[in-house]
Amino acid sequence: MRNKRFWFYQLKSFLPLIIGYLFLLGIIKLLTILYYIPKSFFWDVVRFSFPFLVVWFFINSYQAAKRLKAIIKEQDSPANTPIEAQLLHTNKLQRRKSDHLIRGLHNHQQEQLDHVELYSHEIKNSLTSLQAAAENNDMVPSKVIRQAIQQADYHLEMLLNDERLAMSSNDFNFEWVNLQALIMTILKQNSSIFISRQLIPKLQHLNGISVLTDRKWLRFCINQLLANAIKYSPNGATIFFNWVDNSLQIIDQGVGIFSSDLPRIYDNGFSGKNGHQTTKSTGMGLYLVKKITAQLNFDLTITSKAGQGTCATLHFPGNNVRHKAIKK
Repeated sequence: MRNKRFWFYQLKSFLPLIIGYLFLLGIIKLLTILYYIPKSFFWDVVRFSFPFLVVWFFINSYQAAKRLKAIIKEQDSPANTPIEAQLLHTNKLQRRKSDHLIRGLHNHQQEQLDHVELYSHEIKNSLTSLQAAAENNDMVPSKVIRQAIQQADYHLEMLLNDERLAMSSNDFNFEWVNLQALIMTILKQNSSIFISRQLIPKLQHLNGISVLTDRKWLRFCINQLLANAIKYSPNGATIFFNWVDNSLQIIDQGVGIFSSDLPRIYDNGFSGKNGHQTTKSTGMGLYLVKKITAQLNFDLTITSKAGQGTCATLHFPGNNVRHKAIKK
């Protein structure tokens, strides 16, 4: 009975009756004037008819409120009037919308919990391998320590970035980013892996290229695509960074991706046939990169053939690319 919408619908349904009542009073008032009927007659009609109208309104409203209560409780009570049908329809829509939101929030929460469990498991594996090395040897080689720390740091960064993306709003900071300088910084951070695996980075046509985007998230995307290229490349291979048609290509000479796996490479947790052959694959890298590019101003495509390497391409809009002339 406290629902404002309910009273709005009630008054709306009684509006024709009220208009008719006022029209009838107007006719009676006109007759009293034309036929010199005492004014007391008009006010007697109002005094006796108006209470009946008010009582009828509240009785009808009480009955409608009872039926509305039964509808809200999902009892089997069909609507007998247009107002009840409208209230029933509105209530169903609101309940359906609420149920949809609750299911979405529950699924999102479960997905995030699964991600936390996955990354925590990978971090724990890195620490466990380091602990096992320490228990079996008085002196643990620095290479083993660096590899364990690097793997733990990698999965911790993935976990933190996944949580940041899961937030309802992200504070993106768009600026002009020198692409070559950013790639050189990323390569420097991964220099130990390039040295130990004898991998060769090769940059082509990147001089003077700047892109307008968020530096932090672009760095994450490039670093993740590079991590995949490193993971599936043989020792001594070359990893190319090419700039072609407003797009950054990261090309490796690795094992490639099976054609049957290509349609699902962006799925949450999908690692494919190659991923099943290594314990270092979580199937989250490309999923996160695709998720980031969907929120920023560039896009990701992957082309690959099994046994012939993979090309990951970040496409930038032309008006977000700036070419700086190089002095010769």
